[in-house]
Amino acid sequence: MARVSYGRAINPITGTNWEGVGVKPHIEVAASEAFDVAYIEALKKLKEKAGEEGRAFTLQWAIDGLEAKLHPITVEPEKLTSCVGVYGPRVITFENGLLYYQREERPKMVLTPMAEDLFMVGDIEYFRIRIVRDNDGRAIALDGMYDNGNIDNSLRSDGK
Repeated sequence: MARVSYGRAINPITGTNWEGVGVKPHIEVAASEAFDVAYIEALKKLKEKAGEEGRAFTLQWAIDGLEAKLHPITVEPEKLTSCVGVYGPRVITFENGLLYYQREERPKMVLTPMAEDLFMVGDIEYFRIRIVRDNDGRAIALDGMYDNGNIDNSLRSDGK
């Protein structure tokens, strides 16, 4: 004995069904971005319910990083090259159109712009770099920023 379905589910509002089509998502994005967008939305919901200020900061940090990944920005090469220098134990270089960060003998890592003077460092999720400028726009220091809210400052030490 075999049973073959001959019925079809119809949505009373749209007059259509989802068979062979699927359910339309609330937020339409490219498949390659779906995970990150869903993750951002989940983090936003968690942040709304975060009572502790530190927890909200950490959640916003993650949201900002994902947003920067989804919506990369372009910074003019002149602005990037103005960051090049030695900042205490930290060095920023410009090679093949990209900024690189290196601390002492550690590996060199690409800096990805999040804003004109704010950068993600390689694939380190807990650390970012912010360039500090004087009133004339010269890079005078570098802030190492951490996902727990701590910031350490390194003054430019190459005399430029």
